[in-house]
Parts: sequence; C-alpha cells; structure tokens
Amino acid sequence: MKKITVSAILLVVLFGLGICFADSGIPNLVGTWATQAEGAVLLKGGAHGAKTHHRGDFSTLKGEVVVTKQQGRVLHGTFKSSQATEKFVAVIAMDNKSFYLVDEDGFMEGQISNKDQITMIYRHSSPTDTVVAVGTWTRKK
Repeated sequence: MKKITVSAILLVVLFGLGICFADSGIPNLVGTWATQAEGAVLLKGGAHGAKTHHRGDFSTLKGEVVVTKQQGRVLHGTFKSSQATEKFVAVIAMDNKSFYLVDEDGFMEGQISNKDQITMIYRHSSPTDTVVAVGTWTRKK
C-alpha cells in the first residue's frame, strides 16, 4: 500500500511539474506586419472620421502594423495607412490562435494562421462613419 501511495504522489508531482514547465505556446507577434484589407464604408455625414482608414463605398487598403511590445498575451502597437496612424492594444486568446484588437475607434477579431500570417475582420461605428473590412497581416522579414 505504501508503494502505491508513494507512486501516486510521485506521479502527481511529475504531472504538475510538466504543466508548470510546458511551453505556453503563446505566439510572439512583436515586429512589423504588412496589411491588406477589403472594406466597405457607410458615410453618415459629409466627411470621414479622422482615424478612418477606408474611403469610398468599397475600398482596398494597404498599411503597416508595428507590434511594439508584448507581455504574455497582451500587446501594444500602431497601425499606419496613407490616411491615418492610430494606436492599438490587443490580446491573444487562451487557444493561442484567436486574436482580439481595439484601436482608437474600432475592433478587430483575427485568427493567427501561423507565425507569419494573421487573418482578420475589422469593424467600427462612429458618429461620422461605419466600416467593416476583411484582410490579412503578413510578417515582414
């Protein structure tokens, strides 16, 4: 009986250590990413918002994302296009694949396809306009 108890305790300790020392698998997203998106805009007044990147009823947008810092699952960075630059914060979900971002006027949900590509859907609704877009981030080498 004593051997079974000691074996059971040893098994629990080893299993616990394995969990503690296992690779978390959290992707490192720090770096520069080229972005491309197709979007649609509903203009509510005479002009787009100061941070609205998409223009026209339908638009193709190219830009650059720089993830400046990452602490575990939490990120900070900037998004820049020919129309505007804005800051964002983001998180990587517990599945290490889902990605959620909030910028100065909108929200993004994405899927981390691999270490060099993210697919995303963006949307915002402001007093001046409403935008929805679908696109990709590709890591610059």
